[in-house]
Amino acid sequence: MHAVIIDDLEEYLSGSLPLASRDRFEAHLSTCGACRGEVHEIGEVAGLLASLKPVETADPPPGFVARIMLSVAERPAPSFWTLFGDFAFGRRVVFASLLTMAALGTFLVSRETAYAPAPPTPEAVMADSGVSANADQMLVTLANYEP
Repeated sequence: MHAVIIDDLEEYLSGSLPLASRDRFEAHLSTCGACRGEVHEIGEVAGLLASLKPVETADPPPGFVARIMLSVAERPAPSFWTLFGDFAFGRRVVFASLLTMAALGTFLVSRETAYAPAPPTPEAVMADSGVSANADQMLVTLANYEP
């Protein structure tokens, strides 16, 4: 397809091409069979696509918008608690949360004893008390040790 046709094809098919440009466009189509065939095929495709356009819907019946606006105005403003629905559901959520916290707390408390520090060994007690490396003093310290 030639540049003359490509530049003005969309406007020609929509019928919005100015008169001077349309005369030039049609003059080229009368002399060029290849462009004439392509424009004809594109026009057919455009017509088929236009037939697929949805049918325009009619305006809503009188009073429809007013009824919708009234029903919207009657509803209370949404709040955070409307997510939970009725009061019974909210109580169930709170109860389940407290039960979960109690179970996790019990588990953590029962596992806490596993992390308690071990009692000091006699060697550690001797090192802390500043006892010299004298063997007699070491035996007396070890004999007097009470955990």
